[in-house]
Amino acid sequence: MLAVQPRLPLVLAQKPRQRRSRKPFHPSQGEGPYRLPREVQERLTIALRPFRNRDAAYALALFLARYWSAPSRIADTFHIDRRALTEHGELDLTEKRIRSAIRTLEEIGFLDRAVTSGSRYKPTEAGLRRKPIRFQFGSEYAPLFIAANGRAAAGRDRLSQARRSELLGSSHRAPTVSVKGQGRGLCSSRDLAKWPKSKSEADKTVNLGHLVKENGIPPQALEPNPHLEAALDRLLQGIRQGRGGSGTA
Repeated sequence: MLAVQPRLPLVLAQKPRQRRSRKPFHPSQGEGPYRLPREVQERLTIALRPFRNRDAAYALALFLARYWSAPSRIADTFHIDRRALTEHGELDLTEKRIRSAIRTLEEIGFLDRAVTSGSRYKPTEAGLRRKPIRFQFGSEYAPLFIAANGRAAAGRDRLSQARRSELLGSSHRAPTVSVKGQGRGLCSSRDLAKWPKSKSEADKTVNLGHLVKENGIPPQALEPNPHLEAALDRLLQGIRQGRGGSGTA
């Protein structure tokens, strides 16, 4: 047996041969409103560069990130319905290309299969069917999505605070008034407070005519009033009689 063993060929276990691509890969971010975070886009581009189905894998990764990387969904698991995605208008991929893209995204670590409990099959009218496989973002990509969500939230907070401070500043801003003859146009009340006070000695006039005559006596006081003069005479006589006088002037 020892003499025959060196003549036998040595057989080693080999991995399945995969088709690789050497062309440069510059994926497009798409025409939609969503863009991958820069760190995720760079890592995903480098990881997909050797694969021949990298365009389909990148398109599927962009589609999944758009709907499942939000702060309220990043920790959830999801399943990928290949038949439903073939009819989606934003994803121009066949069912076969979607299946191949899923395998590629699993291989590079963008997707991980979620750990589930219970049976892998569910009873249906046609018999036992395998439950849909649930996925989640890989351990290398999920933290990048979470960090990007945090930066976006902080940016929205700064923007709202800036708008709030701008509104408060405009509401407390001093009103501007027009000043003629000063050559300054519009100025604020603070600028007016710094200007020298007016020291003009001109009399303040009221357009109501002359209130008094030149001698300072009201005009009605010069006209005789017989009733008033008679009352004054009687008063004067009473005072003199009270003092023991004759009652004559």
